[in-house]
Amino acid sequence: MHVEACCQNILKETLPDIDPNREGVCLDIGVGNFAFYCDLFSKLKFSSIAVEPFPNAKLRRICKHRSIQLLECCLSNQNGTQTLYLGQFARLVNNNFNSLESEWFASSKKQKIVSTITLLELLKITLTNKVTCLKLDIEGWEMTVIQQLKNVFPSQIPQVLMFEYGGGCYRYDGKKSWSPKFLNRTMKCLETLQQCGYRFTIVIDYAANAIPKTFDLKYQTLDADQIFMNNAIYGNIITFYNQYYSESKITQMTAPYHGTWLNWLVEKLIIR
Repeated sequence: MHVEACCQNILKETLPDIDPNREGVCLDIGVGNFAFYCDLFSKLKFSSIAVEPFPNAKLRRICKHRSIQLLECCLSNQNGTQTLYLGQFARLVNNNFNSLESEWFASSKKQKIVSTITLLELLKITLTNKVTCLKLDIEGWEMTVIQQLKNVFPSQIPQVLMFEYGGGCYRYDGKKSWSPKFLNRTMKCLETLQQCGYRFTIVIDYAANAIPKTFDLKYQTLDADQIFMNNAIYGNIITFYNQYYSESKITQMTAPYHGTWLNWLVEKLIIR
């Protein structure tokens, strides 16, 4: 499955339906250097905020052109500064694996001190009272942010939340992002979202044979074997607070992005 393109199409189809009057803000946390969700949010006529400690020239141009607020920092559990470990993995495909987690599979010994803010501080300084979508791609640090949802005002609970999981190997290898430590963090993310009241959930995985998995998080047993394929690689989990979609609608939105031979080839290159 072509993860980012597929997920962007899902958000493109669902966000206008969820917030037709564009009352909420869309937050792109960990923008990276190629899948610019903040740009998508802006094209959909939402107020968009980008959080990225090292924005590249293209992101700066996009933010300037579309009047997207860009914060050059990391979202974390403290206001101040922390050590960011620069990523080193699959350089030919994607070199944006920087993480605040020293034990992240792609973290290197190269470090930089970066500014950090909490989710509450982000909402405060951007005067955000309502959140339509929160996208998180922060390399093993997602749980640290998601747990902070318990402290926001009810009106600030994102109506749609997307976070990345996995990376670096197949789940059956049990290493890298699928090691017990990081798999437990992914499951803690789902547990927190379950406690916060999120319901309809979609799992989009990169594996060439993957198809979207959907479930109601309220009733879902939080067992990794029930949620992830044995050969899962990495992907995004998209969960909705109040919205539901039929299986046929999800199939319609995701069918164009099923794996191809090129997907299979890149999978082999980055895993093996």
